[in-house]
Amino acid sequence: MYKRIVPFLGAALGKDCEVVLHDLRYPDESVIAIANGDISSRKLGAPATDFILKLMQVGKKRDQEYMTNYYGKSVNGHTLRSSTFFIHDEEDNIIGALCLNYDVQRYLDVRKQLDAFILMDPGKHIDGMPQDNAKKEDDHFLSVEISESMYPTVDDAIQHLIQRTLAPYGTEAKRLSQAERLAVVEDLYKNGLFVLKGSVYALAQILGVSEPTIYRYLNRIKKENHNVQG
Repeated sequence: MYKRIVPFLGAALGKDCEVVLHDLRYPDESVIAIANGDISSRKLGAPATDFILKLMQVGKKRDQEYMTNYYGKSVNGHTLRSSTFFIHDEEDNIIGALCLNYDVQRYLDVRKQLDAFILMDPGKHIDGMPQDNAKKEDDHFLSVEISESMYPTVDDAIQHLIQRTLAPYGTEAKRLSQAERLAVVEDLYKNGLFVLKGSVYALAQILGVSEPTIYRYLNRIKKENHNVQG
């Protein structure tokens, strides 16, 4: 029933607003309707975002009907102002999401140009704000606790999530210790990576271990989390 509203919202809100409908029962190909998809380079059959995957992993119930005006990034690096309306089943589990993603990159670019023009003297202030503080505010214009990345394919999603988790280690993935590998798997588990098909194989290849090793790590993590919750 939500499919019919997607093209309407896309036309009404304009070309700078992407409208996306996710069926989260199939996270590998959750996008079932999309308008103005060139904003994120996604098409029908694209996977769920990292934000939605994490939401699915923690098992969010109907304590919040929607989330508005949080930070997002498109695959081409554009800044997006995003909002999501959650669709629940009869047991209040999230089974879908209707998302609006405004591409505000050109407005941020104009703002930077105006700041550069107005703040030509580094020592001057605007309304009592030093230039470096003004720049800091601009850099974090849309930065909030929630952030979201969007991927055209499930392989893109898997690789992005893995590489983002490995980045802080600063060494080749295959040289990580067992404790570090376990920490990587736990972080990826909490962020919903293993909801996606093929993720265990991809991670095993990158870490240089077998798939059964990844499954052993996962079983250990799930058991420890269960004990903590118990």
